[in-house]
Amino acid sequence: MLIWHSALSSNTRDIIYWMPYGLAAITAMLALQFNRRQLITVVMVNSFSYWIISNYLQQPLDVPEAKTAFTLICLFIPLNLVLNQFIRENGSKTRRAWLSYGFILIQVAAISLSINYFSTDLLGIIDEWFPPRPLDGLVISLHALGLATLCLVLAFIRFLNQPTSLSIGLFFSFVASVFPLAFLDREAISSVFFAASMLIMLYSGFSASHELAYRDELTGLLGRRMLFEKLAGMSKNYSLAMVDIDHFKKFNDTYGHDVGDDVLAMVASKLDQIEGGGQVFRYGGEEFTVLFKGKKLDHALAFLDDIREIISETPFAIRDKTNRDKGDKAARDEEAKPKNTVQITVSIGVAEKASHHANAEEVIKEADNALYKAKNKGRNIVVG
Repeated sequence: MLIWHSALSSNTRDIIYWMPYGLAAITAMLALQFNRRQLITVVMVNSFSYWIISNYLQQPLDVPEAKTAFTLICLFIPLNLVLNQFIRENGSKTRRAWLSYGFILIQVAAISLSINYFSTDLLGIIDEWFPPRPLDGLVISLHALGLATLCLVLAFIRFLNQPTSLSIGLFFSFVASVFPLAFLDREAISSVFFAASMLIMLYSGFSASHELAYRDELTGLLGRRMLFEKLAGMSKNYSLAMVDIDHFKKFNDTYGHDVGDDVLAMVASKLDQIEGGGQVFRYGGEEFTVLFKGKKLDHALAFLDDIREIISETPFAIRDKTNRDKGDKAARDEEAKPKNTVQITVSIGVAEKASHHANAEEVIKEADNALYKAKNKGRNIVVG
């Protein structure tokens, strides 16, 4: 868009100019619909920054108001966007969310007052610490660039620790928002990159909402709906395993559903570490499904047996949670200590898609039959 901007008609240029605002409005509506504070924060930060650039930075940076506006925006964007990634998402209307919005609005008011009333007073500090155009072609000051780089590194580390659709979007939206500050002299660069930033957040918001609808809340795994969607697009060359926790009902009856949920979470976390290209889904209850796309039965059997062994060798500590909220901290700590350790095992049935299978349901049925054979053979084995 930057390459061809000069050749575009004036009407098209106007559309590009207003595009960040339009995309910000759509993203804000999506964020409210899906209760996402982080999306709203990005909209607030980017919309205000773009407005400042459009209204104060269409003049030489030698003008005090322009120099002050540019410097403050170079600090405002990276600090707020990296902080946004480190504040845990807990909804768009919680007390924490309103404090976050209030903090941004206070900064907005302070920046606006500084530009309009104190820009001359701030020139000494800006010229000493944040002088623009330190190098040919680079507009942002070296100190501000260092701060932005540090914030981007922190945001990248955060993204690596939590690689969800939303965290990926937050990081790359951050990159798109910071980039035009370095090369602000380029025509339309702020319009193009702030629009890109909003498009990234819009896509990430939809992806995160899609994940929420398809992901099991207890285990964090994708659910049965996603499994069948994937299977619908696969006509051949895959193996599928049904995994069932042995004696789970008896375990639930003995120790309670809270501990049963802990068992499900533990088994899910171990299954999710399976190698060999297996993708794990929660099928329902104590059953899981492992899908090996493009893999033969022998390949799947080897990796499933490895993960079965890992689960059986992982000790599971039973904790007494009935009195955790009673007494002082020492008493609660004592009650929370492991009381005994039990062995959790799984039985696994595997089937490979073959020509005689008319659809995915028949493959699942064959894997289920193999699972029943595994149960009948004494459990804690893989049958294919």
